Amino acid sequence: MNYTFAHTGDFEMKATTFFGLEEVLAAELRKLGAKDVEPFKRGVSFTGDLGFMYKANFCLRTALRILVPIYKFEANNDHQLYDGIKKFDWSQFMGVDDTLAIEAVANSDNFTHSLYIEQKTKDAICDQFRENTGKRPSVDLKTPTLRIYVHIFRDEVSVSLDSSGDILYKRGYREDIVDAPIKEVLAAGIVLISDWQPHLPLIDGMCGSGTLAIEAALYANNVPAGIFRKDFGFMRWKNYDEKLFETITEIAIGRIKDGDVNILANDISDKSLNITKHNVEVAKVDDVISFSRKSFFDIKVEKPMGTILLNPPYDERMKKEDIVTFYKQIGDKLKKDFAGWTCWIITSNLDAAKFIGLRPTRKITLFNGSLECRLFKFEMYAGTKKIHKLTPKE
Repeated sequence: MNYTFAHTGDFEMKATTFFGLEEVLAAELRKLGAKDVEPFKRGVSFTGDLGFMYKANFCLRTALRILVPIYKFEANNDHQLYDGIKKFDWSQFMGVDDTLAIEAVANSDNFTHSLYIEQKTKDAICDQFRENTGKRPSVDLKTPTLRIYVHIFRDEVSVSLDSSGDILYKRGYREDIVDAPIKEVLAAGIVLISDWQPHLPLIDGMCGSGTLAIEAALYANNVPAGIFRKDFGFMRWKNYDEKLFETITEIAIGRIKDGDVNILANDISDKSLNITKHNVEVAKVDDVISFSRKSFFDIKVEKPMGTILLNPPYDERMKKEDIVTFYKQIGDKLKKDFAGWTCWIITSNLDAAKFIGLRPTRKITLFNGSLECRLFKFEMYAGTKKIHKLTPKE
């Protein structure tokens, strides 16, 4: 066993994220002050102290969870898994009257069902308490005292504590959503990847529930991503230091800026725009986001440069020829009216994206939850530089 979690001093942590955002998250962690930052697939490992764990949960824009590894062991079957979990002294982290929840992920020939891993882990912990106290702790899937994350790769079992509780893309400002909304973590990642400079205008051209515009506004004003959350998992831990958490959050809130930012949230749908307005108000960024209800194809701009973010709606009812026409119109609009601007388009419809008719200068694979997407960058050169209609190569 390798027991590593410390109440004082630095310890190892892992921040998980969506595929494609690893380097963005690593850059965030370095800027925040993390040590030993090392990206891995769908995550970044780092070290820091208890206060930094609080800061990571409160401030990171592109993290899904902050995990604290506590030990590892080898297991080739369910009996070894059960024994390995049971050998660990769980009374260090919880009492018999506390609650727990288990989440498991496996990439192993020996373990193929995550629910079974979760059941065996729960049984081992509960049996340990029953043998020692005569009672078993209860399961609480919503707000457990301890949320335990088990990852199995081949025969190596890694056990971590989930310090975040609810997944971190649940910011707390999005009360109304439209169908298939873009996740807040992905929206923040797109804003950071775009390298948008807040002194330039930004247009969320098909805003849906307004997530891209809101995440851009929070970033521009240095508002911590977790400022609207009332609860984090670590708040129920034995070593929770409420005064330290208050100090960390007060410092972060004190760094909020009140800059002159120009963000436009546009949508053709009254319903979407009303939802966006509500979410913008809840997020308290209504002073930097303006609204327009029109087709993206009717937008006119006066500034010579800026950034456009587009998340085109995906409608399974739309005929294939209509989708092709729609994406072709996007490319025509960009060429006609947005010379000097930079446009980023995220879509899961890779076939339709070919009909934009512009050559992307960047093409990034991202995931919105389990949905594979591409993020395309189009630089709309002003002046005499000719833009050729070339189909992006896969």
